[in-house]
Amino acid sequence: MLCQHCGKNEANRHYHMTAQGKTTETHLCTACAQETGFDAEFQKNIPFAFPAFLPGFPTAPPPSAQVCPLCGSSFGDIQQSGKAGCAQCYGVFSAAFLPFIRRVHGAGRHVGRLPSGASEQLKTRRRLVALRQQLAEAIEAQAFEQAATLRDEIRALEGGASQ
Repeated sequence: MLCQHCGKNEANRHYHMTAQGKTTETHLCTACAQETGFDAEFQKNIPFAFPAFLPGFPTAPPPSAQVCPLCGSSFGDIQQSGKAGCAQCYGVFSAAFLPFIRRVHGAGRHVGRLPSGASEQLKTRRRLVALRQQLAEAIEAQAFEQAATLRDEIRALEGGASQ
């Protein structure tokens, strides 16, 4: 969708305003949103700052002043809105997001359920990764009996996987 103001750039700011029971939508690019004052007006109406609302949300910009090549969002835009502009923003700003994601989710990558059609080999690989992590933790805690049990289970899985 093109910007309603300049008609040239892709609209990546979408404002919905309701006044006297009537809702209007405005779709602008980043430059036009700043030029027309929509960004400033929107931020003025937010009763709290997102970094204060979400403890641990990254407050310092990433080392370089990057801008997402797809949607044009900067890290400052994401901090202010609390939302990534598009899916590609996660890759562009991954260094800044990763500590926050780890703090909130406990991991830096998805470790959820596997699809029902996932191969046994993939399930075995995931199980081996988890067992190796548990083994390292057991060794660090000097729980050598538990470590020996985990080592044996790893060897059994590796032996079954190589056949």
